[in-house]
Amino acid sequence: MKLLLTGDSIIARKEGLQEPHINNDIKKKIPQVEVVNTAISGINSGAFLAMLADLILKKPRGDKLAILLGTNDLALHKQVPPERFKQNIELLVASVICQYYPPNVVLISPPAVDERKQKKRNNKLVERYAGIINEVAHVYQVKFVNLYQAMINAGDLSNLCRGELDDGLHFGAAGYDLLANLLVEQLTR
Repeated sequence: MKLLLTGDSIIARKEGLQEPHINNDIKKKIPQVEVVNTAISGINSGAFLAMLADLILKKPRGDKLAILLGTNDLALHKQVPPERFKQNIELLVASVICQYYPPNVVLISPPAVDERKQKKRNNKLVERYAGIINEVAHVYQVKFVNLYQAMINAGDLSNLCRGELDDGLHFGAAGYDLLANLLVEQLTR
């Protein structure tokens, strides 16, 4: 299987590895997978749309496509209004389903945050933006991974959200293991 994985820093970060941490974790769980990762730290849905051709459409087609956006859209200091975010996600999905059959597209919600450390994002906003992604996924019949809810359900956000930056957002091994398990479940259905 060939997986095109893209989005923001949650997908891009290496956390001390030679490749993005999520690539490494997925390969451990699905050894035969080839992962192409085009994620860009700091990107929001509008900038992603502007770069859509380079990030997805001009890349060799994978068997599956997984996208995580919203982390930067919901940030209080640079927030993209929810209505605009929804339009951006709708445009994105409408553009990629011409190349990827809907069951092969996985939208991933932004992650929950440790609010004791993360001052630019809060879980109420994360939940709202995750809900928007879920709505769009439902309308377009693509898969949805609610990373936010899975992290809340797992509890211990201080551990899940502790990566090299230790900023309450970017996570290390525990967070990536959770995300990889959720993705593998969707990718192997």
